Amino acid sequence: MQPVETTRCVIRDYTLEDLDAAQRLQAECFDANPDTLKETQDWLMWTVANYRNLSRLYQPPYGDYLITLKDSGELIGSVGLVQTIVPWRVLPEFRGADKRDELVQPEFGLFWGIYPAYQRQGYAVEAAKGMIDFVFDVLHSRRVVATTERDNFASQAVMKKLGMSIYRNPTDEPFWFQVVGVLENEG
Repeated sequence: MQPVETTRCVIRDYTLEDLDAAQRLQAECFDANPDTLKETQDWLMWTVANYRNLSRLYQPPYGDYLITLKDSGELIGSVGLVQTIVPWRVLPEFRGADKRDELVQPEFGLFWGIYPAYQRQGYAVEAAKGMIDFVFDVLHSRRVVATTERDNFASQAVMKKLGMSIYRNPTDEPFWFQVVGVLENEG
């Protein structure tokens, strides 16, 4: 994927030189129990290879990308795309007469994480919007989804600012599908 530029940011591929950044991002933004440096190095090598191999196979550019400030190049977070399996049937709003609407369906899943020092400054919304524009304008996707936990109000606020419709799973199953934001491509 070519770098994505927004007003204040550049979203770019990880390189093998980004090991310390990957370790810090995991610890500060994504995981209370971060991997060891060796585990992060393994992940980073896989991530860099993943860019190349997905491109060779003409597949979407799933993966993690770094968010840097356009003016200084300073790293402030990460944003990315994953294939998200959405169990639409657990959301009452999607249960209908057409049973096909209740089937599990893969979607473009969006995620983000911003260093605490840069949170509440609009960077998550800006970077996520840049990725959404890429998914809609370049990949011509029908929709983008983002999932989070019921108590992650910050991510839910980002979803709302992106214009996503927010749905809550009234059950605890599946455990990883508590709140989902959905944004349809109107283009």
